[in-house]
Amino acid sequence: SCCAIAPPNYFSGNYDQLDDELPADPLRVTLFDADEKKIWSSPLGAPEGTFSVTTTGGRNMLCITNGIDYDDDTGNEDDRTVGFAVRVRPATVRAQEENVEGPDTRVMTNLIEMSEDLLDDFQDLNDHQAYLKVREAEHRDLTEATYSRIVRWTVLEALVLMAIAGGQVMYLKKFFEQKRYL
Repeated sequence: SCCAIAPPNYFSGNYDQLDDELPADPLRVTLFDADEKKIWSSPLGAPEGTFSVTTTGGRNMLCITNGIDYDDDTGNEDDRTVGFAVRVRPATVRAQEENVEGPDTRVMTNLIEMSEDLLDDFQDLNDHQAYLKVREAEHRDLTEATYSRIVRWTVLEALVLMAIAGGQVMYLKKFFEQKRYL
């Protein structure tokens, strides 16, 4: 599936396959520019990654290929949950400051670029924490469901054991009563 990313011309983001038990081989994230040329593509089989791209404008497409082919008989039809985040902003400082010369201007431009890169990394970290919270919630639900099944099974076993023990007591009681009369 694909989603459109409108201009401005600088965007970054990340993706993460949230289903750890499934192989990441068919997962592919690709970014296309307005002319439908591939700008960036994730390595095949990478369960997570980040991207940072400057484009010339126009409508860009972010496509996530999940590897699902329902017409294929290979058995690789597992749905994968993929979390992704995209941040879009104009590259104003990078474009505007190229026309102005001077040592202070270059230092300021470098500082702004470094702070933008640091902000991107911080936002990637926040995204990964959000992905971890989703994973934790899924695993907690699975653990609670397993625990409730174990409790139900244990109660059922206890009832069956009590019924068998009661039956054995009744049988032994009748057996000894019959012996007493003989």
